[in-house]
Amino acid sequence: MKQLKSLLLTLIAAIFLAAGCAAPPVVPQQSASPAAIEAREAAGITTPALDDPSVKKVGLDIDDTVLFSSPAFDKGYEGAQAYTDEFWTIVNRSDEEVSILKPKTVEIIKAHQQKGHEVFLITARNNSGGEALKKFMSKTLDIPESNIFFAPSGKTELLKELGIDAFYGDSDSDIRYAKEAGAIPIRILRSPESGYKSSYNPGSLDEFIVPDSE
Repeated sequence: MKQLKSLLLTLIAAIFLAAGCAAPPVVPQQSASPAAIEAREAAGITTPALDDPSVKKVGLDIDDTVLFSSPAFDKGYEGAQAYTDEFWTIVNRSDEEVSILKPKTVEIIKAHQQKGHEVFLITARNNSGGEALKKFMSKTLDIPESNIFFAPSGKTELLKELGIDAFYGDSDSDIRYAKEAGAIPIRILRSPESGYKSSYNPGSLDEFIVPDSE
């Protein structure tokens, strides 16, 4: 009887000891999916063009899309008659000094480059003095100068010719050009400080709008 009681006490003690010393349950760590890694690498940016595997070539407008360029235009207005060759020469040569890159758009460009997409810049500016703008954009964004175009008469045909799959722009006309060319239209929001107020109705053309892209 004493042996049975002793055995029972030993068993009870062992149970309490095991309970007190038990290690906490191990929660298996989940490895990040390729999509999650890609999203982090793209700084949280996602657009229809980044999500669509058929997209190979993307285009972007420059003014109020890649650059907050109102300061360069202000210098043009101060130094020459508006929209003359002299005006555009001043504007195109002033960007490196006074225009500001839009951070969200820069992140989008980098995300496309990381995916191996070919990136083009297409502006409605006149090309007078345009080599300065091309050199600035090329060295800053790692885009070949041969992929930077001036299209003051409209962008639709150029988008078609280049085979652009998606086009980013701030203005209503940019969205229309994209649709006319069969490209995915994506709206970059214009800074409220921009000096250009026309042709701007985000969402009116059922386009995707990049949030916080002012």
